[in-house]
Amino acid sequence: MSKAKILPLNFGGRRKTLQRPYECEILRSKRKTLALYIRGQKVVVRCPLRASRAEVEEFISSNHAWIEGRLLEESLRQKQALRIERGAKIFYRARERTIVFKEGRKQRIMVVGDEFIIQGHKLTPAKAKIQVEDFLIDKASQYLLPRARGLARHLGVEHKITEIKLRKTKSKWGHCTSTGVLQYNWLIMLAPYSIIDYMITHEVCHLLHMDHSSRFWKQVEAICPDCDHYIGWLKEHEHRLWF
Repeated sequence: MSKAKILPLNFGGRRKTLQRPYECEILRSKRKTLALYIRGQKVVVRCPLRASRAEVEEFISSNHAWIEGRLLEESLRQKQALRIERGAKIFYRARERTIVFKEGRKQRIMVVGDEFIIQGHKLTPAKAKIQVEDFLIDKASQYLLPRARGLARHLGVEHKITEIKLRKTKSKWGHCTSTGVLQYNWLIMLAPYSIIDYMITHEVCHLLHMDHSSRFWKQVEAICPDCDHYIGWLKEHEHRLWF
């Protein structure tokens, strides 16, 4: 892949431009077609090595509406991103709740109605973040781990599990290795239990089928008949669970 070029998205004033300029990254490689991606508020164009500037510009211009829509969507997602601070909104169990800091010697987290109460001594956002992390890890240990082993036992594959890890990753909710290591992102504990159960099912079923073949999905659907709904829910809301 050649070195990336950064250009304003509205280069070439003769054609339709966006409402305001955005950064555009041009990545050339040995590919045959052009493709567009959105990363944050930046547009990424992947194109063939010999694609001309005019071809790239025309491609961007012809996808004007799609770019505007995706940038607007991404801007909204960034605004909804979870911040652990007083008065911020947290999407917990599919309900938007307000984060409340409560002074107290005992460290604990309570969910009361529409309030997500973080209690501690002289709380700061940094301290509160650690408490929320500990809270979710503890929830995952109590709920997710035994249910994963229980489902594996039900499917007759518990013996294949060598370890179950809880780890906050940058993009994945779960992972299963060929050596029997199941890994779950403990941030999933912010989601409804049905979504958590789907993630448990997805990774445990990989102990039977280490791919995403029709056999794998048939097994997942046998346990979670509404798995398409759960996948859709995650795609729509997962950006609100990361911090």
